[in-house]
Amino acid sequence: MSHRISLYLHWWKTWKTLPVRSWVKGAAAYRASNFIEAERHYTKGLESHPHHPARYSARLDLAFCLFKNGKFIAAEEQLQQVTTFCPEFREAYVRLSQLQLWIGHSSEAAWSVRRAIQKIGIDPELVGLLLLAVLDSGGPVYLMQEAVKLAHQMETEKRTHPLLETALARLQIITGEGERDSAQLARIASSPTAPLEAIVLYAETLLEEERVPVAQQYLRRALMIRPDHPRVLSLMAHSYLRAGESYNPPYAVQLAVASCQGTGWSSPREMHILAEAYYRSGDKVAALVVASRAKLAGSRPWGTYRYAKNLEKLIESLSSGTQA
Repeated sequence: MSHRISLYLHWWKTWKTLPVRSWVKGAAAYRASNFIEAERHYTKGLESHPHHPARYSARLDLAFCLFKNGKFIAAEEQLQQVTTFCPEFREAYVRLSQLQLWIGHSSEAAWSVRRAIQKIGIDPELVGLLLLAVLDSGGPVYLMQEAVKLAHQMETEKRTHPLLETALARLQIITGEGERDSAQLARIASSPTAPLEAIVLYAETLLEEERVPVAQQYLRRALMIRPDHPRVLSLMAHSYLRAGESYNPPYAVQLAVASCQGTGWSSPREMHILAEAYYRSGDKVAALVVASRAKLAGSRPWGTYRYAKNLEKLIESLSSGTQA
């Protein structure tokens, strides 16, 4: 009885209404990590109370349940609704951009964060997210310049935010400003409290430097944190496609398939790596099918896939090879 009274008081204080039974059940299922059941209850509550003051919070929780249930498009639609009709709900923008990065839509993520900054203002996390998304998508140039300008506008003490520090270190590596910057990212990634983004980006940098064994060490650490992370899985797959002792295309295929599944087969980058893995494994037909799918996924209204030219070359090579 006391719990029920406390619940009623909390709802009245927060929303000036009595509790919505479906959302109370949904919240309980959410806390128990029963996301299928939680999704059902949140959806039912939104259908019966479409104008309730708590509907945007319910949509935020529903979006997370949909994400956990692998329904990425539906999750994105819920978050888009929240940011459209409740434009100052900062958490919705953060979750939306993180979801878009997860499924390989980094251009969309950049525009989502940019919209958040326009509506809410700058803070280290938002600027870090914007810069990371633009770096991952590879442009456009003016958006990159805008992100860098915003980063340098931050007060010095705020630039120590781990996500913004990570983004700035990666920026310096990409722009070729010296080995010192790789060491800066290494310092961030080696910290016991390093954000996952720093660990992943440093592993990617190590792969670019052909330091495969060390890259795999950091990727294993990342997998300990998020064993289902698509980018971590695809980078690990990529590491097994590099010449050397760990070269193992069949295992790379397994990892790359898991990474593509983790994005709902929507990320051009993850499918590109899978196509390469199939090609190295001798399955050119599968490689061409996946590469063509990657090309289609990379041709989006908000931006083009960063490695589109490399993907096109792979498709041309596979097409000529399969016709022979």
